[in-house]
Amino acid sequence: MLRHLAIRDFAIISEVEIDIEPGFTAITGETGAGKSILVDALGLLLGDRAESGLIAGDARQAELEAVFSLTHNDGARRWLAEQALDEGEELIIRRVLTAPSGSRAWINGRSATVGQLAELGEHLVEIHGQHEHQRLGRAATQRRLLDARVAADKLDTVRETFRRWQDARAAMDEFERNAGDPQQLELLQFQVRELVELDLGNGEYEQLETEQERLARADDIRLALASAGNALDSELETAARGLIRQALAALEPVRELQPDLEETAGMLEEAGINIDEALASIERLASGESGDPERLDQVNRRLETALDLARKHRIRPAELPTLTDTLSQRLEQLENQGQRRAELEAELGRAETAWLEAAKALSKARQKAAKSLAEAVARRLEALGMATAGLAFEVDTDNDARPSPEGIDRVTITFSANPGQALQPLSKIASGGELSRVALALMLAAEHGRTPRTRIFDEVDAGVGGETAHAVGRFLREVAGDGQAMCVTHLAQVAACADHQFSVAKHSSGQTTAMQIQALGGDERRREIARMLGSAESEKSLAHAAEMLEKSVSPSSV
Repeated sequence: MLRHLAIRDFAIISEVEIDIEPGFTAITGETGAGKSILVDALGLLLGDRAESGLIAGDARQAELEAVFSLTHNDGARRWLAEQALDEGEELIIRRVLTAPSGSRAWINGRSATVGQLAELGEHLVEIHGQHEHQRLGRAATQRRLLDARVAADKLDTVRETFRRWQDARAAMDEFERNAGDPQQLELLQFQVRELVELDLGNGEYEQLETEQERLARADDIRLALASAGNALDSELETAARGLIRQALAALEPVRELQPDLEETAGMLEEAGINIDEALASIERLASGESGDPERLDQVNRRLETALDLARKHRIRPAELPTLTDTLSQRLEQLENQGQRRAELEAELGRAETAWLEAAKALSKARQKAAKSLAEAVARRLEALGMATAGLAFEVDTDNDARPSPEGIDRVTITFSANPGQALQPLSKIASGGELSRVALALMLAAEHGRTPRTRIFDEVDAGVGGETAHAVGRFLREVAGDGQAMCVTHLAQVAACADHQFSVAKHSSGQTTAMQIQALGGDERRREIARMLGSAESEKSLAHAAEMLEKSVSPSSV
C-alpha cells in the first residue's frame, strides 16, 4: 500500500510530498493543473521508461521517491526476498532522472535496474489510464479479465504443463535436427573409426615421446656408457678402480698403527664394491643398447598419426583417448536413434496430454466464471445507467489447438447497448461514453474479491455524469475496500465519494510555472467540490457540495 510520495524538480513540480492513507483518495483540480503528473511520477517509480523533457526548469536532475507498506502483500515480500532486498514491513523506491534521458534507481537503498522496478511494480500498484477502454478491445485483455475470476491453480497448472511440453518439444526438435543429417552421422562414423584404429591409451602419448627420444639417441647412450666404464676400470692409471686399489695398498702397512685408519680403509673398500656394481650395471645396459631402427620408425609413425588427429580435432594429443570415448558414445546414440525417437515421442505425447487435460479443466472453469462475471458486470452497468444493456463472455474452445500458456479458449466480450440488438464484439462499439462505462464496470467486477492493493485510476470516469458519476464514485470506494484506490477526476460526484481528497493547482510566476498539491478537509474540501460543480463561491454550489459529501458517507451497496 502506498504511504508516501515525494517528487522534486519533475515536470512542473518543484517539490511535493504527500502522505496517502488507505481507502479511496480523489485527486482534483482545474484542467491542465497537472493532476496526471502524479500518476506519471508513480509510473516511473514502477519501471516506466524515462523520456527527455521530464526534468523541471534548469534543474540538473529530478528525484522521485515512494514509500510502501508491505503488510498483507506477500507477493512483493517474496520478490524482495528472492532479490535479497527485503527490509521488513516497509519498502522505499527511489529514482533519479538525469538529462537527457538517463536515470538511476534504488530499492531499499540498493541499486536496482528499471526492469527490477517493473517486476516489483507488478506486486504493488495497478494503473488504469484514461484510455483503459481501448485496451479492452484486445483479446488478451478480455481473457485476463475472465481469468481473474478463475481459481489461480487452474491457470498455473496450464502454464506449468505448457512449460513441460515446451521442454519435450525442444528435445524432440534437437533430436530431429541431429538425426535428420545423414552427413553428420557419416562424419561421426569416420572420426570414430580413425580414433579407434589409432587406439591411443591414457598416458601413452607421453610414453611414446620418451621412447622416441631414447631410441633416437641410442648411439649417444652407448658412447656414454663406454666412456663411463673406461673411467671406472681400464688400463689407464687414472681409472677409479685402480686408484682405489692403490689407496688401500698404501694404507695397509699402517692400518694397525692408527685406529682411525681402519674406518678410512673401510670406506675405500665400500667404494670399490660400489664401483664393481656400477661397472656391472654399465655392462648390462651396454649389452642391451644396440639400437632398434624398426621400432623407432613405428614410434615415429604412431606419434605423427596422433598429432595429425589432435590437430584435426583442435585438442592436445593426450586428450585423444577422452575424445574417442565421447564421440563413440555420441555415435552410439545416433545409431540407436530409433529407440530414442520412440522415447521422445512418448514423452512429448504425455506432456501434450497433460497440458490438454489442464486446459480443459481451465476451460470448464472459465465457462462457469463467464456467467457469474457477466452477471456482476450487468449489476454495475445498471447502476451506471445502462440497465437495458447486455454483455456476455463468449468462451470458444478448440480442443485441437496447439499448446499455449493460455489454454484452448478464445475469450470474446460481446455487448449490446439496447434490447433487441444482437450482441457484438466489444471492439466494435462506437460510443466512447458507452465504452468508458463498460470498461469501468468490467474493471470493478473483475477486481471483486482480489487481494487488497493500490489501484490508480487516471480519469477513467470520462464520458459519464449525473447519478451515473455518483455510482462511479461508490464503485471506486468499493474497489478500495481494505486496500487503496486513487482516482484523478474532474467529477464532483466521484470526488465526493472519496475518503480523502487532494487538490492540485498550477501557479505561474514570471517565467516559471509550478504545481502545488494540498490535502483537503472540512470547508476546503466543500469549496473544491463546489468549484467542480460550477462555482466555489456560490451558496447553491456550496450547499449542493455539502449535501453530496453527506450523502457519500453511507454509500449504497452495488
